Amino acid sequence: MPGRAATVLFDFDGTLVRGDCAAAWLRDLLASHPLRRLLAGASFPVLKPAFGWWRVAWMPASFYTWLATVGRTDEALAEAREDFLRLCAARRDQLLIAPAVARLHAHLALGDPVVIVTGAEAGLARSLWRALGQPDVPVVGSSVRPALGGYIGAEHTVGPRKLQALERLGIHPPFAAVYSDSAIDLPLLCETARPVLVQPDPRNLALVEKRLRGAYETLL
Repeated sequence: MPGRAATVLFDFDGTLVRGDCAAAWLRDLLASHPLRRLLAGASFPVLKPAFGWWRVAWMPASFYTWLATVGRTDEALAEAREDFLRLCAARRDQLLIAPAVARLHAHLALGDPVVIVTGAEAGLARSLWRALGQPDVPVVGSSVRPALGGYIGAEHTVGPRKLQALERLGIHPPFAAVYSDSAIDLPLLCETARPVLVQPDPRNLALVEKRLRGAYETLL
C-alpha cells in the first residue's frame, strides 16, 4: 500500500495574510471600551518583550485575550467577530499575500495535501480564510478556554509547538514544502527539502540564512 503523501504546510499571518489576525481582532475588542483600552495601553510596555520569545509569548497573548473578552457574552463576541470578518472581507485584496496564495492554489491543483498551521486561534484563522473567499483547507492553530469570566489561552501553537500539534493529528515530517515569513518557524523549515520564505523582513531573513545557509527559496 502506498504511503501517505507528504504534507505542504503554510503559516498564516505574514505568509498568506498581512498582519496578525488575532492581534487585530483583540485590538478591535479592546478599543471598544475605555477601561479595557486603558489597561491594555498601560500594560503593553511591560508585557511587550515577552512576545519576542516563543516559550513565554502565550502569557501576554492570554492576558490580552482575557482582557478583551471578560464580561462579554458568547453571543456578543460572535457578533463582534462577524463584524471584524466583514471588515476584513472588504479589504480582501489588501490582506491576501498574492504570491503565497497562488502557491497554495497550485499545490491544491496538483492534489497535494495542504495544511495551514498558525499561532493564531484556529477558529479565527479558519473563519478569516473563508471570509476572504479562499478554499477549504485544514487549519491547525492555537486554542482558548473559558476562565475568570472571559477566555484565556489553552494552547499557543508557535515554534516547536506547531510540530507537536501536527503530530497529534498524524501529520509528521518530512514535509513536502513549508511556507513561512518567520524564523520562529525554523523547526518546520528544517523538516523539509523545500523551505520557502515569504516576503521576509531583514531580521528573519538573516536568522533563517544563518541556519539554512542558502538552502531555501525566497518568495517576494
